[in-house]
Amino acid sequence: MRVYSPDVLNLTLIDLPGATKVAVGDQPTDIGKQIESMIKFYVSKPNCLILAVTAANTDLANSDAIAIAKEVDPPGERTLGVMTKLDLMDRGTDARGIFTGESQDVPHLKLGYVGVVNRAQADINEKKSIQAARDSENSFFEQHPGYSDIADKLGTQYLVKKCSNMLLKHIQKVLPELTTDLNKLTAVKRKALDELGEEDPKRTRMDITEVILKFAEEFKKSIGGELGENQDLVSELTGGARIEGIFNDVYAPAVSEIDILEQLGADEVQTLIRNVSGIGGSLFIPNAAFIALVESNIGRLLDPSLQCVQLVYSELLSIITDLSSKIPAIEKYPALKNSIIEATNEILRGQYAPTAEHVKTIVAMEEARVNMHHPDFIGHRENFGKFTQEVEEQCAIGPPPPAPRTGNRAVIFEGWCSKKGGGSIVLWQKRYIMLKKDGILSYYKAEGDADALGDIVVGGCIVERADALIGKRYAFQLYHPTNDIGRTFFFTCDSEQEANDWVAILKEECAKPPMEPETEEDLLATAAITNMKDPNAPRNDDEDEESKPSTRKRGLTERIHESIHQELGMREKIECEILFRLLISYFEIVKKNVSDMVPKAISFLLIDKLKVKLTSYLINELDSEAKIKQLSAVAPEVQQKRTTLKKTLTLLDDSMNILHELSHTSI
Repeated sequence: MRVYSPDVLNLTLIDLPGATKVAVGDQPTDIGKQIESMIKFYVSKPNCLILAVTAANTDLANSDAIAIAKEVDPPGERTLGVMTKLDLMDRGTDARGIFTGESQDVPHLKLGYVGVVNRAQADINEKKSIQAARDSENSFFEQHPGYSDIADKLGTQYLVKKCSNMLLKHIQKVLPELTTDLNKLTAVKRKALDELGEEDPKRTRMDITEVILKFAEEFKKSIGGELGENQDLVSELTGGARIEGIFNDVYAPAVSEIDILEQLGADEVQTLIRNVSGIGGSLFIPNAAFIALVESNIGRLLDPSLQCVQLVYSELLSIITDLSSKIPAIEKYPALKNSIIEATNEILRGQYAPTAEHVKTIVAMEEARVNMHHPDFIGHRENFGKFTQEVEEQCAIGPPPPAPRTGNRAVIFEGWCSKKGGGSIVLWQKRYIMLKKDGILSYYKAEGDADALGDIVVGGCIVERADALIGKRYAFQLYHPTNDIGRTFFFTCDSEQEANDWVAILKEECAKPPMEPETEEDLLATAAITNMKDPNAPRNDDEDEESKPSTRKRGLTERIHESIHQELGMREKIECEILFRLLISYFEIVKKNVSDMVPKAISFLLIDKLKVKLTSYLINELDSEAKIKQLSAVAPEVQQKRTTLKKTLTLLDDSMNILHELSHTSI
């Protein structure tokens, strides 16, 4: 309840409930403790003046109000005792000694006690006015033989005067501290108002120019690693560190994973060699075969490189948006904030096309000239003799021993598919897929690899065709319906029949619960049984396919090396082995060149150009009379905050004047 009056100071009056001991009705059993805790919460505050009210027809020694007041205010400097129901005391008794201080058997209060007589319930029922009640109270004290000579120090009017004097003394006591607090608060509010600024065209133009310069400076700091005071240094990467992460942790690995031999076999290579040799054949491996294979694969580096440009472009947009929200002054002008973001995006859009074109040029330059004299190339004339001798010796010896098979997990279905990579840069790569009886779908870099690149538990998953979803033919996807087991896996096949076969077989396995993994003892037992078999004994057609020994070579590219040693003569073996190693060596050089030059091109044409152009472009675009007028519209919340601050400062000034008057007021 708020009571307004022009003749009184602002006060907060808290009417606390009387202390109780026993719960009544639906009150909680600990109602007494709850009320006592609430009372102490208020009366323990040092700026609170306590009126300890006690009925005169009860024993003061048992007063809960006096007891709590004594506990929180031992000196009694802010506690005034109030005695009510004086008109209900037993005949022949009074409380005069309590008011005069003559009674020694009552709790002593430094500020003493004041007696009052309030309206009875009958008076309230009869709607007796407050003024009439005060007149009756004065008559009671003036006519009572025990109170008549001290009537001027009793009654509600005296209680009001006493409380006012207590308040004045208390204010004068804490006046220096209050004055200091008010001065500090006034300084804070005035500074906040100054930061918002007044509606002055010159000041507005200065504010907008400062915001533009500040935004450009913060962007450069963010890219350069100079983090602001309020930026989190440990939770996540920000600014330039995120872009560097794209270069090193996303783009470089994506380029490194591209294998020039991924889609080549010995038969394809021999066909190419014969085609470029012409009708007479050749004594040595034709350069044209090597160059043709290199040039046809360099183009595979373009797609991840352009994706890298797009990722950095998107990250720059994100940095710009984040910065526009972290500059406090920019929130004052919503139109300015949007214009800065749009103008900065315009620079980026203008630089995106030249950057992408330059990246294409980098890849095209590698395609334009195959440098067979590169010092790191194993086909360089200084390295070639020793290199070819090693190849001839290895081909004469034949492939190394087969890699041991582990476990007895029979294969249900297997074959080559293209698998979509899971990184930020999307790559489709050839993988050898094996579905095993234990419900595991494993994918390998090459057929016969001992270690899988990854395993997928198919039990409980859903498999379905995905041609329309990803825009590729003969595609299917594998995912868990609740999406809490892992991501979605996409595969493509070489024909409609292969895709349908994979979907049909996987559907059967997906409907089964996952099998328990084999124990180490099972694997050792299986290996022991396999080793005990007679290698010359005839094969049983019913034996598990997984028990067949592998004929694949570990190292280089296993499936190609197997093809070399199983299908070709000695000369063809040497030709293919030399060509494969030359391709791998040179393609590694190309990948290093591209993965080094593309980030440099993006840094120069996209990032550095933005840093150089940002300040001048924003000034030219936004700092004009017409544009300033359009951008200077203050946000409604800023206008409201400005109005509130002005009112607050007015109240603080009034409060300071009141405190000044109080410091010179006598009681």
